[in-house]
Amino acid sequence: MGRWQRWFRKGAARGVRPTPQAPAGMFKTVSRVADLDSFGGNWGSYVGMPNDTPFSMLEVYRFLRDAIPDVSDAIWTWKRLCQTGYTVEFTGASSAVAKARAKRLVATLDRRVNSGDRGMEGLLDIFYASLFTYGAAAVEIVLSKSRESIWDVVPVDVWTVRFRREEGRLQAYQVVNGESIKLPMERFIYVGLDRDGTNPYGRSMLRSIPFVVKIQQRLIEDMAKATHNAGWNKLHVKYGVEERGRGESVDSYQERMQANLMALRDKLSGLETDQNVVTYDNVDISLLRGDQQSQVFYDNHKAIEEQVITGMHLMPILLGRNYGTTETYGTAQFEIINRQVEGINRSVQRMLERLYNFELALMWGEAEARVRMGVNRTVDVLKEAQAREKEIGNALRLREAGLLDEAGAKEALQLTVDG
Repeated sequence: MGRWQRWFRKGAARGVRPTPQAPAGMFKTVSRVADLDSFGGNWGSYVGMPNDTPFSMLEVYRFLRDAIPDVSDAIWTWKRLCQTGYTVEFTGASSAVAKARAKRLVATLDRRVNSGDRGMEGLLDIFYASLFTYGAAAVEIVLSKSRESIWDVVPVDVWTVRFRREEGRLQAYQVVNGESIKLPMERFIYVGLDRDGTNPYGRSMLRSIPFVVKIQQRLIEDMAKATHNAGWNKLHVKYGVEERGRGESVDSYQERMQANLMALRDKLSGLETDQNVVTYDNVDISLLRGDQQSQVFYDNHKAIEEQVITGMHLMPILLGRNYGTTETYGTAQFEIINRQVEGINRSVQRMLERLYNFELALMWGEAEARVRMGVNRTVDVLKEAQAREKEIGNALRLREAGLLDEAGAKEALQLTVDG
């Protein structure tokens, strides 16, 4: 039996075949996808993004990420929050040798992917950056020449990916310089964030903030101009003209007044901070905006900034803004964020399991990889440890009472179950 025949046999048994075929006679769905009209007029064309969003917006998102500080900080924060690490467990091994071989293959694959540039760590860094910028991330599995192992896993630029419906299923294409490249769906992995209905594309969280960012940047620009002109108190000098002398011509009088005014201006322009002004009583010096205590720009900018933070699905505490006075306020925000991180990392977990099991399906022997994503520690480590202690105590008491066996207790505690 050839290597590929073994892969299909084991893949079918494990459920890792990427494109299973529906059995003959299976009922078809009654509902229809939104991008196909009743006459099939859109058949053969690329599926559009939700709300007729142009594909050019994907490159706008990248510009916002690189140019707007609040957006850049939010993307950076999301990436680091989700990089919790993971462990790989091996189950269903046919022998101890097969399990050791599976560990070796997975470790080697981790170093080889992403063309060897930081391996799986570098690939996941690119993956998260794409996911939070464009709302989607994609990778392609590259097989070796012998097709007996995965040679590489490379990121795919998702802003070039388009989908088309062919023979009742989605087919991915990459559009580069007007050329359409059909992508191998059995080796192409696309993860869309917040997909909408039957639309295959992910939805970027940056989609809700371009208008707000425009207002924010205009406000900052106006603030810079206003600060330059009115940010500092200014002296207003009034020079009361003198009476014209007897026998003094009009021209001579005007020249004398102009010379006095210029001399006063020169004197004030070179005045040091610790120097005082001494003049005749026909010179009046007043302070403009002497009652100015603060500017209103900060409050206005903070209101707009909060809209940006909300649009990025973050909490103010994670960007250095905490409007509460208690620890509970910040802790509650962090707990909510951790729930979102766990939801996103479940998609990453499935992607990693597909990659590892794809590689293991090509090896001699039987073994299956199971990925367990790490979680961010809570703010209060002591409370976390106490809660874990009670969980373990409850599981042991249930086992002693005969309500759980050893496997059930391990499952309740989310421990590895050998099998």
